Amino acid sequence: MADRMRLVRHLISALLLAMLGADPALGVPVAAVAGVLASIGVASSFVAIAVTVVLNIGLAILASKLLAPKLNQQQQDRQAAVTTIQLGEQPRQGVLGTAAIAGTLNDAFNYGGTYGTDWEVLVVPLADHRCNALLGYYANDAYHSFTGDGDQPDFGGQLSVWWLPGTLDQTIPSILIDYGGWASDDNMAGVCAVVVAYKADDPAATSPIWASGRPSFLWHLKGAYCYDPRLDSTVGGGSGAHRWDDPSTWEYSENPIVCRYNWVRGIYAGDQTDKPEMLLIGRGLTATEAPPENVAAYANICDELVANGSGGTEKRYRIGGVVSAADTYIKTEELFASACAGVIIQPQGSVEVEPGHAKSIVATITDDDLLAGIDRTYSEFRSESDDAWANTVIPRYPEPSQKWADHGAPIRRVYADVIADGKPREDPLSLAMVPFGVQAQRCGEIARRLGRLVRTATVPLGPRFADLEEGDWIAWQSARRFGGDTKTFRIEAYGLSKEWRNTIQLREIAASVFDWADADVLVDGAVAAQQTPPDAAAYADPIVALQTTVTSLGSDLGTLASRIDDYDGSGPIP
Repeated sequence: MADRMRLVRHLISALLLAMLGADPALGVPVAAVAGVLASIGVASSFVAIAVTVVLNIGLAILASKLLAPKLNQQQQDRQAAVTTIQLGEQPRQGVLGTAAIAGTLNDAFNYGGTYGTDWEVLVVPLADHRCNALLGYYANDAYHSFTGDGDQPDFGGQLSVWWLPGTLDQTIPSILIDYGGWASDDNMAGVCAVVVAYKADDPAATSPIWASGRPSFLWHLKGAYCYDPRLDSTVGGGSGAHRWDDPSTWEYSENPIVCRYNWVRGIYAGDQTDKPEMLLIGRGLTATEAPPENVAAYANICDELVANGSGGTEKRYRIGGVVSAADTYIKTEELFASACAGVIIQPQGSVEVEPGHAKSIVATITDDDLLAGIDRTYSEFRSESDDAWANTVIPRYPEPSQKWADHGAPIRRVYADVIADGKPREDPLSLAMVPFGVQAQRCGEIARRLGRLVRTATVPLGPRFADLEEGDWIAWQSARRFGGDTKTFRIEAYGLSKEWRNTIQLREIAASVFDWADADVLVDGAVAAQQTPPDAAAYADPIVALQTTVTSLGSDLGTLASRIDDYDGSGPIP
């Protein structure tokens, strides 16, 4: 009898553990455990009680497990590296838009006091190019606005900061020459940097400045000056004094397309754009390879004003973050594309990032336009492994109010979609270049809505459609596929044969994907669409219902324990 009881307890425990750790796709093995209980002579009523108890305990925990978001560890690691000071030789890096960066330690020394150790001086490069401004800094966890070079307020004379913007003729502070062994012409020309000196607390100080010990710093700055083809009167459609070969005409920008264009053309040492050997970061393309005329339309989309959730407006897409020479070109292109809910396309042979927005339909096709005798595909479903099928999007971005740490925006999810799909299908959206909470939500909602449009197709078309290319939107009216309705698709890729036959790959799209209003903005911790609460008139008071359930569970457990205690080992358990 004792061995059988131990087996019963182990099986019930196994059922509960299986529920808590089960893969949703595999299901919970309730029937299997119940079958084993019955096979060893346990009465059906006992089995029912045991399973009921375990189910009531486990299902709520399992549900919360299923809906718990997965984290994007790669982005967390990337942002942690940006906000932690680096040591030794590091890849060249640039700052585009507004960002916070800890930098790389270039030099450190002490001076002052009886033993020459009262002050510690740090030389910290931040970017390998000219930057616009130092806005402020974190000293440990407290933020302070930068008010100018030298002694900083609120530190009792124990902190000095000097800002080097990255010009070729910048002047280093005398503290480096007087105490650090630097020469006056060691000015880190073309490198944006800070020099920080802090004095150790007196051991007898009653209110120490550095109560937690040696301070750490995080620098908040406006990054690179950028060439904007829209402001260049020598570019078709442009108007203004900007010139690619005259960096003195450039201005600070946080427009994703403008910043990307400057990365594509290249970030050069000392802004020496006429010397290819000075390329530090980016692709280094010419104006022929990266036409400046392609910038205006996409950059203007980013500058459009949309709701900010507070009754006001903000620009549709902005950017702020770090680009590294160590990243592959495609990785950096993906950073730019994700920042503007966009796609990478190849119009007329060039490579561009197209920001997410509703587009006009450029052509309408019918079933009769599909060429006969040539392979075609169509699917109303995506595979289980396809990340483009999603019902839950967890945007993660650097949050300035959290000291620029990687932070989860409100989850974009509609529970009805999770139920329809049978399980959560998560897209942990990485937005490493978006330090703007509402924009992170907007990108996340666009990704969620796209994840519900799952139709795809590859269709061959005749010469009349030879001018269709990536990024174009078309309408497809089909009696066979859509019962006579018309669906909208975006061209993901195309192939043009020598006979001018155009084979295009399609994915479903809709203008409503890019709609945005104040009501779409959520507070932290909220979910895009909560479950509909029960009708108070149709259901009992929830507290009373919960009390009833707990009482019932207690009774079931008592009955179970009583039957085990009364069992004499002969025959099945009653």
